[in-house]
Amino acid sequence: MSLLIGTDEAGYGPNLGPLVITATSWELPDGMIPSDMWATLKQAITDVPSRGDDRLHVADSKKVYTAGKPITSLERSVHAFLRHLQYPTEDVGRLGTTLGGPRFASDYRAVCQDTVTELQLPASADKSHCESAAQRVQAALTRTGVRLLGIGSRIIFTPEFNRGVEATGSKGRILSSATLQLVREAVCRAGVPAAGWVVCDKHGGRNRYDDVISEAFEDEFVFRLEESGPRSRYRVGELEFCFRTQAEEVMPVALASMVSKYLREVIMMQFNRFWQQQLPDLKATKGYPVDARRFWNDIQGRADELGIARSEIWRCR
Repeated sequence: MSLLIGTDEAGYGPNLGPLVITATSWELPDGMIPSDMWATLKQAITDVPSRGDDRLHVADSKKVYTAGKPITSLERSVHAFLRHLQYPTEDVGRLGTTLGGPRFASDYRAVCQDTVTELQLPASADKSHCESAAQRVQAALTRTGVRLLGIGSRIIFTPEFNRGVEATGSKGRILSSATLQLVREAVCRAGVPAAGWVVCDKHGGRNRYDDVISEAFEDEFVFRLEESGPRSRYRVGELEFCFRTQAEEVMPVALASMVSKYLREVIMMQFNRFWQQQLPDLKATKGYPVDARRFWNDIQGRADELGIARSEIWRCR
């Protein structure tokens, strides 16, 4: 069996809301390579659904969900995999803690102000549809011998993000370090020695990653295979790392992209619920530039009254 880990993020560019990074880890049967997964699991999963297709849509999150449209398809797919793993999905707090660890709860309460009713999940998709989709995933994985080992996320809220940028001078460094730490944790859970692949979406315009790999893997020797615009590849023991453009073409990366996007979306829903409780006529925000500035201008007076500093809400980069 070979280990395959895919990572991606959501929320790198916004001014408001968390940066969410996710790693999905899998075990592939002997002889299978990452690109085989679409064909192997095609009875349950597709990256290009046709009209009336009831298979799960798994692809770059931007292709599954866009602002202004229902979150249903993204939510159904994400919940199907989470339910397959028997992860709690009842509300944002439980889901965030399961995926992001114990520190999520305190950070979430501080930023989303735990004074409004917890958003129940799924927010849009039908629970029975999520359950039947989870059963289909289970059947497909059992039939093919592919195993989903786990899904983990790093959820970095604005105060921590700003402290990290102040310490390192780079938000790119925050992304790379958090991503490789997730990979390290997934490798440790899978057992040592691990052999297989780690596939990550490229981090901005960065081409060199051997330093952050070495840092995460405690100075193990990192053998450089290739560094270029399209992709950078390295080997650590029996693991090959590949940072590439369009990494969502690899299914575990696509799922990581979707989980990250979904987590960020539902956290922002709770964030908006708090501020709309304070200001009932306030228009919700996704946190991206331009609209984020409008949102901050709308809430600034109330934030001052509540003693909430701008640095608790607004990212410095």
